[in-house]
Amino acid sequence: MNAELCGNFDFLRICLPDESGERATVELSTIKNYKNYCPDENCDTDLDKITIGFLWLLEQYFTKYPKKGRDGNNTNPIFFIHIAIWLSYKLNQKLGHKFTKISDFYTNSIDNSSKYRQFTSDAYRYSGLDDFIEKQTDLLNINIKDLSKFYHASKLICSMYGDFSPNINKDSLLNNANEFVKIYQELETNFKNTNDSSCKQILSALLSDYNVLKNKSANITSLPEITTDVPAYISRVTSSSSSIGNRLFTVNNKELKKYFHYIYANINKQIILFVIWISETSSKTKIKRKNKKYKEENESLIYYSKSSDYSMNSNNSDIF
Repeated sequence: MNAELCGNFDFLRICLPDESGERATVELSTIKNYKNYCPDENCDTDLDKITIGFLWLLEQYFTKYPKKGRDGNNTNPIFFIHIAIWLSYKLNQKLGHKFTKISDFYTNSIDNSSKYRQFTSDAYRYSGLDDFIEKQTDLLNINIKDLSKFYHASKLICSMYGDFSPNINKDSLLNNANEFVKIYQELETNFKNTNDSSCKQILSALLSDYNVLKNKSANITSLPEITTDVPAYISRVTSSSSSIGNRLFTVNNKELKKYFHYIYANINKQIILFVIWISETSSKTKIKRKNKKYKEENESLIYYSKSSDYSMNSNNSDIF
């Protein structure tokens, strides 16, 4: 996640307010390319509006980062996780139990609907959206009611990004961070005993987003630490012919765990790589017991490198 992508959610909340009964201050029809989402200009139902919002968010992402499908590199879909959370919240709020899973919504309201055929046809052809969606099966099959419970935490991530722009608001940032930590720990407790790996994946993604912000504010104000057993969210770029690289891992070594709670690559504005190499001694070691000196050839190299890249891969610098 980043500030620009969060801005898309902030704008959508103006058009489709979070609170039931709250009036929109900006009409949804003002979004760019509105006719792409509502070709018959008859989109007045809650389902129509939610679908338009969902498709618009997808287009913002795939337009800015186009090579996510068959013809480009796939990366972990953290931004898509936030889209799914927003969508589940709105579906649960407005439509109750009409849909149980997002996959039901997507199949019935988008894939099988002639209204969005032009949009999906173009999106599938140029961005590989269909290929991308197929790889999100686990996420899309989470119960909508469960997925919507992550919404407040997701929204707070964007609120914290907003606290950095245009000028840092330390008090608001700290308040939002404290609220996020509280909600995150409640979510972790609620889903602790679940066998659903997708819920744990969402917790990991939210934690990674928070750690990005925590590092970003390190020279400004200290944000609270989150102590958790949830594995870090790993991003690994793969080719389009292979599945999207979702990697969750736990550091098993107790000493490493003590000092490095979360180790992850290509996620919060830096790459941390530890390589420990000990060369073989080039000759036999000779030891003499009395007043003789001993010589042992042992060469060690510890390489520690950092990078300022804020992306999942070198081509898309600030995707998540």
